[in-house]
Amino acid sequence: MSERLPSHPFAAFTLEKISLATHDALTFIANVLEIPRTALSAAGLKDRHAITKQVITIDSAAFRGRIPHEAHDQAWRLTRLGFTNRAADATIIAGNAFSIVVRNLNKRHTDELVRRAETLVDSGSGDLLFVNYFGDQRFGSARHGEGFVGRALIDGDFEKAVKLAIGTPARKDSGPLRTLTRALATHWGDWPTALAACPRLPERGAVETLARGGDFKEAFTALPKFTQDICVEAYQSFLWNAIARELSHALAETTAQRAFEAEDLFGPLIFPRATALTPAFRELGISMPSPRSEMPECLSEIVAGIFEDEGISFDMLRIPGVQRPYFGGGDRPFIARARGWTISEPFADEFAGGGSAVHACKLSFELPRGAYATVLLRALGQ
Repeated sequence: MSERLPSHPFAAFTLEKISLATHDALTFIANVLEIPRTALSAAGLKDRHAITKQVITIDSAAFRGRIPHEAHDQAWRLTRLGFTNRAADATIIAGNAFSIVVRNLNKRHTDELVRRAETLVDSGSGDLLFVNYFGDQRFGSARHGEGFVGRALIDGDFEKAVKLAIGTPARKDSGPLRTLTRALATHWGDWPTALAACPRLPERGAVETLARGGDFKEAFTALPKFTQDICVEAYQSFLWNAIARELSHALAETTAQRAFEAEDLFGPLIFPRATALTPAFRELGISMPSPRSEMPECLSEIVAGIFEDEGISFDMLRIPGVQRPYFGGGDRPFIARARGWTISEPFADEFAGGGSAVHACKLSFELPRGAYATVLLRALGQ
């Protein structure tokens, strides 16, 4: 809809960005437009390390004057599409299209990429079939390597949860976030001093709560809703990945077909060949671990072993004394399909210093909502 009506109070925009995470882009946009960050919503989170385009919405009530048709900065550009009756979220996404250039390849690398693609292809449709793991982007709240906030939350250890969420520096922190995590790590417990050193980020509300005498549970609930949610979802996704990994390992052993394995910071990723996937496994959904999860019998032993290692149970996946965030349910497909798959002939990599012997390939494909292109690249050995 091109005109603003009372029934369509949200302005919809395309957001084009480069080398910028969606969450950071929304914060920068809010600052430039001088509107509250809470007025902005995005249809999913796009990778920092890419040129991406997605839809966002802004609550029209946030603007004091006219709603701009365009806005831009060095790393992002907004173009207004019209008006809608709802805020953008991930449920409006049907899928995502990708065009990726893989660089710095020699002949052995390109041969291996093609070979792996051939073993993942569904002979009937031509789609590539790969295990639908959550990518590393999902685990940003554990980027420091000190553990998951969600695990501390189910133990009721809110001090540890807050410290992991905003008070533990990580190598990839940058800008104001880097200043925040290092200020808190240096002045942990001395909240007035920590507050004075904190930049004006939404996460500052947790430090303000502690500085005025609040407890750590109050401080955690004072964090931005996005931060709270992603802390829970990261641990939940870690558990899901562990279930999918063990199932993939069992499939490879049962069919005696060698699977591909990729090392990963949060546990190896195992990818069975397409021929090892029966129709039942291609259509299998695995529940996101929650107190309401119902796992199929084929996963009961796998889940029991993973939960025993973690020292948890389904009923423990709650945060004591807090209604939100929570461990939500729902199924995630075990297998994702990369449709419209194409791979170019190798061509000279113009950014490499190795001359004509160094190649690049262009990969094009479409993925369903929630599937990660980075995971498919790991399956292909990249």
